[in-house]
Amino acid sequence: MKKTLASWLLLMALGACGVREEGIRFHLALDFRPARATRAEGTARQFLNDRGDRITLTRARVTLSSVEIHPCATRTAWRWLRALSPVGTAHAHSEGTPRRLGIPHINGLELADGEPVALGTLRPPPGRYCRAHLVFAPADADAEGLARHGDMEGRTLMLEGEWIPAGGGVPRRFHVESDGVFNAEVSLDGVDLSEDALEAGRTLHLTYDQWLDGVDLAAPDVSEQVLRNVARAVTSAR
Repeated sequence: MKKTLASWLLLMALGACGVREEGIRFHLALDFRPARATRAEGTARQFLNDRGDRITLTRARVTLSSVEIHPCATRTAWRWLRALSPVGTAHAHSEGTPRRLGIPHINGLELADGEPVALGTLRPPPGRYCRAHLVFAPADADAEGLARHGDMEGRTLMLEGEWIPAGGGVPRRFHVESDGVFNAEVSLDGVDLSEDALEAGRTLHLTYDQWLDGVDLAAPDVSEQVLRNVARAVTSAR
């Protein structure tokens, strides 16, 4: 009898823990913002890149294919992860997992700088999470935002606008698009999720004025370099 009662109490305790852990929520959002001085006029953005070229973005759209959060790793494991190639493999569209949002989202500069858009809510197991793995990949037919940006199906990135070289001259038109796949690793600065801290969130910042840094827009094919810059120019904040 004592053994049966002890077993029953243990099952009740485990069940109670399970109910509380199922309440864990980790909210993810995204916004666009500049890292340097930028002038905004409607959906257009004007700024200088690191070469001194004067850029006017009249259209900028990007597809974030998935976001997955990872538990804190040892320093050695972190160095190994950071050394991985940024070229990734896109996952098939899915509802994701408790730690992964698998629905692609298309967003662009129709959002005001700093205006967040919700990506979704994860329900991960308890733990301390230190990084997020992002995949930029082509939008599929079920991507969020495709109704507004129908020309993004099959595309990861599309930029259009004008630029004036640092040395001066007349404005030149440019159009950059890519269907490539790139990974990004973003620090979460140690998010603790537990029975005592059931809810947290982070906003991913896409710093669009860094996307054309080091880029010669007169070059015949700049799409890979631009997409690499997009993947690199991501930070996160509470």
